[in-house]
Formats: sequence, structure tokens, C-alpha cells
Amino acid sequence: MKLTILATGSSGSYPVEFSDESGVLRVYCHCEAGTFQQMCKHKLALLKGDRTMLYDPTQDRLLNDVLESPAYFALKPRLDEYEKQLVGIEREIAKLGEHKKTLKTDFAYELTHGHRKEKQLEKTK
Repeated sequence: MKLTILATGSSGSYPVEFSDESGVLRVYCHCEAGTFQQMCKHKLALLKGDRTMLYDPTQDRLLNDVLESPAYFALKPRLDEYEKQLVGIEREIAKLGEHKKTLKTDFAYELTHGHRKEKQLEKTK
């Protein structure tokens, strides 16, 4: 199988090429990130079967061909693991963001009041 699907992009459409001629699914997108061989939303959405990413809805059959290929089935566990790891990383980023916010707030308090909040709490006990 070797085919091209047009993915919806911010400025029109981007061709996304799929090939399994080597027995391994290869995906190349012509968006800016894709041209630098980075993961892009177009590749990921199509690999997840997101039909809203189809620029041309008549290419639904082509997407089915990709998603039903043996090379896709071989890749699917790795895709699931990739997404699972990304979710974990996003959770960690959110925790770090909260920690950063607390750190900034506490230091700003110290700069304003000349002491840490903990010292003020100790005095009120």
C-alpha cells in the first residue's frame, strides 16, 4: 500500500503519505513539523482514525485502508504506548506548573512582607 490522504490544516490541507511496502507503516506529513520529521497533529489524528482531520471526506476509504493494514495493526500497540506516555508527561507538567505557581507566590509574599508565610503562621500559634 502506498497512498496519500489530505489532512485539514490551519492554512488549507497537508498531504500525508502512508506506505507499508517494507512491511512497516511509514507516515510522512508535508506540514512544517512533518518536514522536520517531527510528530504532528495530522499524522497522529489520522493514525487514531479521526475522520474530522480528513480535508476531503471522500478519502474515508483510504483512511480505512491504512487502519486495516497489517502494518497498522503491528504499529497500534506502540501508538497506544506513545499516547499513554504522553498523558503521563502532561500530568507531570501540570504538577510542575502548580509547583512553579506556588513557588512564585510564596517568594512574592516574602519580598512584599520581608518574611516567609511559614514564619507568620508560627507567630500566630
